[in-house]
Amino acid sequence: MKKNIKKVLFMIKTAYFYLICLILSLSFPVKAQEQPQIPEDYDPLEEQLKIEGAYVPNYRELMRDVIVALGQYARENKSDFQIIIDGGQELLTRGEWENDLDDLHRAEMAGAKTDDERFLLKLFAPEHPIAVGSPIRRYISIVNGILVTNQVCSEKTGKLSAGVEKIVKEYGLSLIGVEHCSSDKEKKNAVLTLAEKKIPVHADTDKTAIFDTVPERSELFLENPANINSVAKVRNVLMLTDTRNFTDKDLLIKTLSNTNYDLLIVDPFFKSSIPFTKEDVKQLQTKKVGAKRLVFAVLNVAKAQDTRLYWEKGWKQGEPAWLRFQSKTDPSGLIVDYWNPAWKRILGVYFKSIMELGFDGIVLQGIDEHKTYERIIPIN
Repeated sequence: MKKNIKKVLFMIKTAYFYLICLILSLSFPVKAQEQPQIPEDYDPLEEQLKIEGAYVPNYRELMRDVIVALGQYARENKSDFQIIIDGGQELLTRGEWENDLDDLHRAEMAGAKTDDERFLLKLFAPEHPIAVGSPIRRYISIVNGILVTNQVCSEKTGKLSAGVEKIVKEYGLSLIGVEHCSSDKEKKNAVLTLAEKKIPVHADTDKTAIFDTVPERSELFLENPANINSVAKVRNVLMLTDTRNFTDKDLLIKTLSNTNYDLLIVDPFFKSSIPFTKEDVKQLQTKKVGAKRLVFAVLNVAKAQDTRLYWEKGWKQGEPAWLRFQSKTDPSGLIVDYWNPAWKRILGVYFKSIMELGFDGIVLQGIDEHKTYERIIPIN
């Protein structure tokens, strides 16, 4: 009798097992159809980089450290060498993201985890040591000015916030404008608008922002026969960092020398790999009318390019590890871990070389790449 009962129970269990398998096999195609589409901007590398809050560094402070180190070297070796930051407005003051990060670290030190119900209770912080919006003086004091893009010619205006405007005025920072306009009429309006604010501007009608053209002399606004020895005295500016339209370096130097701009901003390497000489820089520092002007070089502190002299055979994204992300705007560029010692050594050599070539100053680019890293941090 017992054997018969066991046999019946075994048959029931077997039938139930096959029924479940049948149901699952029929449900798979339906579930597959219900799967959401992968977003076009999905980046699996970013997903892999998501790490626990305890290991999240302050990426803004790391960027400030890089800029301050370069600035201190300049002050110690050539006190009149001028530093312009291209963007980086959020680094001028203490940010809300930074205080959120401090809260996260404080909670984790108290033993809470991000999936712990007690987490929010441990995030109490009546007052932060540094209030949001407080000026970061060690960073501000190392720079001479800010390059601001599209204050006028953009729907998403690059207009300075009230807080940044206050800092610019209080600390005597100079402003340089760059405007990419949709028409000559719009460009003229941008130049006049910024001139009223005493902001010199490079204006063009190139939305791609390539900076590869020297305008006709008739387009030069506020032509100035005076000698220029500081950004504060600059009335007009030409930015030319892409030399694709020039067959050789000598033609580029000759063309730029035949202009009367108060400030030239150039890549110190013709076609990324042929360096300017001291004689080239000295020639560029004289306007066509014979007066002195400023010549600044550009240096990207957060992007490595395979066209540069420092690039080594075998390098690629992830090798070495600090070559982190593909640039979204430059096929030849990779966003780097800008705090990495190997990269900082490369920056130091480039910065020192630019100073030794006799440039009057430098425009530091790529400063806003700290946001690339903040985007992947799960602290919000």
